[in-house]
Amino acid sequence: MPIIQQKYKIDRRCGVNISGREKSAFNTRPSRPGQHGKNMRRKVSEMGKRLLEKQKLRFYYGLSELQFRSLFRKSAKGVGERGLKFVRLLETRLDSVVFRLKWAPTIYAAKQLISHGHVKINDTRVKSASHAVHPGDIVSLSDTMKNNGVVNITMESSERDIPSYIDASSGQLLKLPDSIDEVLYPNYMNLQMIIEWYSRLI
Repeated sequence: MPIIQQKYKIDRRCGVNISGREKSAFNTRPSRPGQHGKNMRRKVSEMGKRLLEKQKLRFYYGLSELQFRSLFRKSAKGVGERGLKFVRLLETRLDSVVFRLKWAPTIYAAKQLISHGHVKINDTRVKSASHAVHPGDIVSLSDTMKNNGVVNITMESSERDIPSYIDASSGQLLKLPDSIDEVLYPNYMNLQMIIEWYSRLI
């Protein structure tokens, strides 16, 4: 099965269009995947609901469980609201910034752009999707990708907006998000349930 179909299958499994893309299979087949998905009904426990919320956010950023949990542990350090610190760690990953700048249609395409050497930070090529972008850093595309058809189509798309803490024209991370609301998450996200889920495990 092609990778892109697997990603859209995750949408159906989680019960939401995670990426917000018009191409998602969830838009036409909102039932769970599998032979009996259409008729599948089950009662979900409170723990199960929290697990599902965690999975939605993890898939939204395209991270493994190990990567996701590691960032949550890191968010416990220092002072400040843990939920906001967690979101800041997620949003300042290079793949997240590239995705927010609308240079890639999905977070997975953003990771691919980076791994292929098409993204720079302060004019230095970076191939690690997890590289941390700091306020003041300028993220840019390689010359070969600036006129790429897919990049241009994605930038012109109205599927999502660019958050206020990133400058669309220069690619600069202006600051860290001041609040979770500033991140422009889809309406289906429930960060509080995710914090409650991990707080019981870590």
